Amino acid sequence: MRNAISKLPTALVLAQIGTMFLAFPAIADSGTHPRLKVINGCDQPIAIQNIVGSGGGSLDAPNPAVLKKKGDSITYNIPDKGLAGTRFWPTMAVSCPDDGSDCSIGESGGPGLACPDGVGCAPPVDSKFEGTFGCFDSVAKKGGCLINPSSGTPLPSSDGWDTSMVDGYTLPYKVEVKGSCPGGPKNNTIDCSKLSFASCPTDEDLSTDGTYPALKNENLVLNFPTATGGKTNVQTGCYSPCSKLTIGNWQNIPNPPFTNGPVTYQPSDPQADYYCCGGDIGPEACRNGPVVKTSYVELIHKFCPQTYAYAYDDGTGNFSCPATAETIYEVTFFCPLVAD
Repeated sequence: MRNAISKLPTALVLAQIGTMFLAFPAIADSGTHPRLKVINGCDQPIAIQNIVGSGGGSLDAPNPAVLKKKGDSITYNIPDKGLAGTRFWPTMAVSCPDDGSDCSIGESGGPGLACPDGVGCAPPVDSKFEGTFGCFDSVAKKGGCLINPSSGTPLPSSDGWDTSMVDGYTLPYKVEVKGSCPGGPKNNTIDCSKLSFASCPTDEDLSTDGTYPALKNENLVLNFPTATGGKTNVQTGCYSPCSKLTIGNWQNIPNPPFTNGPVTYQPSDPQADYYCCGGDIGPEACRNGPVVKTSYVELIHKFCPQTYAYAYDDGTGNFSCPATAETIYEVTFFCPLVAD
């Protein structure tokens, strides 16, 4: 295996100018504590992007935050009253054919975040850390907890988090929980450091047990596109079965191409329903449906145990840890692994 990196994408260049290669913790105010640390485990620059859900609070941190070299890190100071609906993911440059493109991994957009020129935002198949940071007990006693926009109630005194692969993946990574977390992963660690682009299925059966034979041989590899609508041979990610069928960015498939109708399906369309498990497909039907038999789910459970591989994969990927100053998450993103 080798890594495939070269120059900085546009987002990294702009972020470097604004942050001077941020590789240090921001200064916490009296109402925040360092609760998340993201580390560059690659020998090339990585930028960490983040979003916070609507009404979920605010995060005072550079976005993106550039980690110029291996070992550089950023520590996020999370409000003691909590922070809801967060997502953190990596962006980096990859070697690109000399056609004027700036190829990159992870530039899937978001409020104020750049997308590649000429080809638009990448499909959001990013490797990621996501979750809701809970409210400290000391704040709860004063009635100062953030109201969770999804429930209308104050945030609890626990963090809920995951590293979902429901959408797909980009960079390999590792998560280590520092502090006591009885509801966390085994050994307080999620190790997806061996996750490889080379493992991405190229002949996935998405036919819903033969109901839609045109979808029996799908390539889940995500390649960077050309400005004219074609494809380069630069792999920048791997689709999940649901994303392959429903996200139109950068693709005019499933393969073979549609002869009628839209480029992709809606998650509730019958062709995608059992892979996205939306619509009328509930947990039991999903867990007994065709998605669990896919090569994609198999590889995620093999190389990234304790992560979500599909919707309702709750038994392996959803964790809860005490919301305290001693509970700190360290996430390391590594260079992408590709076939030689």
